[in-house]
Amino acid sequence: HMAAAFQAPHPQPSIARSSLRPSPMATRRHATTMAMAARGRAGPESSKRGGVTGPLGGTSGELEWAINSEGNLEREVVPTPTKEAVPMTFKERLQSIRKNRKVRIVSFLTLWYAFNAGFNVTNKQLLNQFAFPWVVSWFQLAIGLLYVLPAWKTGIKKPPKVNKALLLSFLPISLLHAGGHMSQVASMGLGSVFFTHVIKASEPVIGTFVVLAFTGKIAPWYVNLCLAPVVGGVAYAAMKPGTLFDLSLLWSAPSLLAFASTVAFAIAKLLAKNQMTPEIKKRSNLDAANNYALLTCCSASVLFLPSLLVEGRPALAAFNAMGSAQPQFILDLLRCGAFYYAYNEMGFRVLDMLSQVSAAVANSAKRVVILFAAVFFLGESVTQRKLIGSTIAITGVTMYSVAKALAGRAQKAAKDKAGVTEAEAQKQVERDRSKPKVLVTEEVEETGSWQP
Repeated sequence: HMAAAFQAPHPQPSIARSSLRPSPMATRRHATTMAMAARGRAGPESSKRGGVTGPLGGTSGELEWAINSEGNLEREVVPTPTKEAVPMTFKERLQSIRKNRKVRIVSFLTLWYAFNAGFNVTNKQLLNQFAFPWVVSWFQLAIGLLYVLPAWKTGIKKPPKVNKALLLSFLPISLLHAGGHMSQVASMGLGSVFFTHVIKASEPVIGTFVVLAFTGKIAPWYVNLCLAPVVGGVAYAAMKPGTLFDLSLLWSAPSLLAFASTVAFAIAKLLAKNQMTPEIKKRSNLDAANNYALLTCCSASVLFLPSLLVEGRPALAAFNAMGSAQPQFILDLLRCGAFYYAYNEMGFRVLDMLSQVSAAVANSAKRVVILFAAVFFLGESVTQRKLIGSTIAITGVTMYSVAKALAGRAQKAAKDKAGVTEAEAQKQVERDRSKPKVLVTEEVEETGSWQP
C-alpha cells in the first residue's frame, strides 16, 4: 500500500483558466515593458517615436503592442493616415508667382518699356507748354525723392549705408547724370523725340571713344566692325531730303544736346564701373534699386542751384501766367516725374537679372518702343529716310552689344581654362595701365552695371 501510494500521481488543484489571465492593467504594464525592451534591442533606427522603420528609412505607421488570444506578446503596425493636400490660398499663389524669375523678368521688362514710353511722351507734352528744360529736368529728378525717402524712412526699402566717402564717390557721377538728363530733356524740347533717340543710338560709338580716351582700351576689330552700321544709320537718318550728303542736321542744337547727353552718360557709366565695385555695393547695401535711388538724390541736389539760377525767375513767371491751368500742369509734372523714376528703377532691376546678350537686345528693343511711341502718341512725322536710318542704326547697336558680350564671355572662359587667378588678372590689369599704348580688350560687362 505504501508503494502504491508513492507511485500514484498527486491530484492537481482545480483552478479556473480564466484566473490565470492577467488583469488589463497588468497586460498594459507588461506590454509597455516588453515594447521598450524590444525597441532597445532593435537599435535606434527602429525606435523612432512609436513607428516602424521600413527598408528605405521612412516610418510606415504607428507601432502597437498587444497580448494575443494565446497569451503571447505581438506587435501590430497601424498605418498612419495620410494628410490631404491643402489648396493654396490666393495670397500664397500670388507670392509663388512673384518669386518666379521668368515672371519677374517679363514684368520688369514690360514696365520698363511702358514707363519709358510714358516719360518721353509726357516730357514732350510738358515742354510744348512750358519751355524750361532746366526746371523741368530738376523736377523730374526731385519727384523721385517723394517715393525714395518715405520708403527708406518707413522700412519698405532697406536704406543704403551712406558715409562721406560714398557720397564723394557719387558726386562726379551725379554731376554727369544730372547734366546728361538735362541735355536730353532740352534736346527733346527743341527737336523731336524720334530724332533725339536716333542720335542717342550712337551711344556705342561714343562709349568706345570715351573708354579709349580714359583707359587706352579698345574692343577687338570684329566687335568695332559692328559700329559701321550705327554710324551709317545715324548719318543716313540725318540727311536732309532731296540732298546727296547734307548732314547739317547733325550740327543743330537738338543734335548737339543729344550728343552731349550721350557723352555725359558714357563717362558716368565708366566712372560708376570703376568706383562702384561689388565690395562697395555689398558693404553699402547698394542693390539695383538703391543704387539708382541714391543717384537720384545726389543728382537732384547738384542740379537744384543751376536750374534755379538759369531759369528760376522766368519759369516762375510762366507758371503764374497759367492761371486756372496750374492744377493740371502740376499733375502732368508729377506724372512725368513718376514715369521717369519708375522707368529707370525698372531698368536697373531688369538689367541686373539679365545676361549681357539679353541686356543688349532689351536695350535695343527699348529704343524701338520709344520711337514707336513718338509716332503713335505724339504724331511726329517720320520720313522714309529717318525710318530706314534708325532701323540700320538700332540693328548695328544690337550687333555691337551682342558681339562685345560674346567676346568677353569667350575671353573669360579662356582665362578660366588657363587657370588664371583673380590676383594674377588684377596684376595684369595694373601692368597694362602703366603701358602707354592702346590695349585690345574683351571685357565682360557686369550685370546690373550703371545704365543711363
